[in-house]
Amino acid sequence: MYEEVFTRENKVVGILWANKRDSGLWFAPPEWRECRLGIQVLPLLPITEVLFSDVDFVRELVKWTLPALQRKGVIEGWRGFVYALEGIYDKECALKNIRNLNGFDDGNSLTNLLWWIHSRGDEIGGGGKHSWFVQYCH
Repeated sequence: MYEEVFTRENKVVGILWANKRDSGLWFAPPEWRECRLGIQVLPLLPITEVLFSDVDFVRELVKWTLPALQRKGVIEGWRGFVYALEGIYDKECALKNIRNLNGFDDGNSLTNLLWWIHSRGDEIGGGGKHSWFVQYCH
């Protein structure tokens, strides 16, 4: 299901069925990469840092998604999830982008995004560091 051709062009799936995968979502075409990324991230919770602990993959995923944000009509709430992941490896840029948002996804807020960014630990060796999660899960 994840042959090389698919994974080269698609960093994440939109919908995973029993025996197929789709690039689009029921509400968005494949070109809306910010929606595909966002649907994998939301809701932004403490466990998200474990799910996206591979900093190199996160950097690649954000880089893959950023061109889609130039499309006219991109919803601000979806941008927030892209910037949240950007904060894993570039806090300052993510903070700047988050502060320029004019809206947030239902269930997300400026407060939540700021908590997320300011609770990120320092990157260690390209592999990432859980900022607080490991303190509670020895």
